[in-house]
Amino acid sequence: MADSAELKLTYDGHPASSPLLPVSLLGPKHELELPHLTSALHPVHPDIKLQKLPFYDLLDELIKPTSLASDNSQRFRETCFAFALTPQQVQQISSSMDISGTKCDFTVQVQLRFCLSETSCPQEDHFPPNLCVKVNTKPCSLPGYLPPTKNGVEPKRPSRPINITSLVRLSTTVPNTIVVSWTAEIGRNYSMAVYLVKQLSSTVLLQRLRSKGIRNPDHSRALSTYDKFKYLCS
Repeated sequence: MADSAELKLTYDGHPASSPLLPVSLLGPKHELELPHLTSALHPVHPDIKLQKLPFYDLLDELIKPTSLASDNSQRFRETCFAFALTPQQVQQISSSMDISGTKCDFTVQVQLRFCLSETSCPQEDHFPPNLCVKVNTKPCSLPGYLPPTKNGVEPKRPSRPINITSLVRLSTTVPNTIVVSWTAEIGRNYSMAVYLVKQLSSTVLLQRLRSKGIRNPDHSRALSTYDKFKYLCS
């Protein structure tokens, strides 16, 4: 296999496109704006925290929680983000590859998350309406729509972290682009973030639960599902 810093192939084996901008132009945490797509738009980095996920360890923050903003006033909006990987991050992802039969999985993943732009407490995953995502010009699969609870109600997708690893270029010289389109809502603003995470095995999860000791059964029953997840993450 070629050196990780020079790997220019996406996971489907197709060559990556030519470099958009040299990696030296990337800012802190390897974030990048694409002026030809964003028209000099500069998304704000609000003081937003997303809820910790009990089944993943956070390794790095590739794009900080950033407001979805667009330079047009239309209801349907679009904006673009980009990030590059460091040699260490490329190595972490590529060395975690697990090929079982025809399926290729990674335990170290690039994870895309959306939430409301609220700072009062850690935010749960929340998709904006009519969300569409493209990673390196390729459509990103989103969770399927839930069946509507009543007639006339617009169907919604279950909001959860999106694993975009299979669409990411394992390259330190070619940035990865994410184009997000959505429908604007009056009085509601959304943010997105991209993280490098490690999926935890059942063995590790069990060890962590055991290390926290035994708790009173009545106390455990009184905890909500979110509290139990929070306890596991702590």
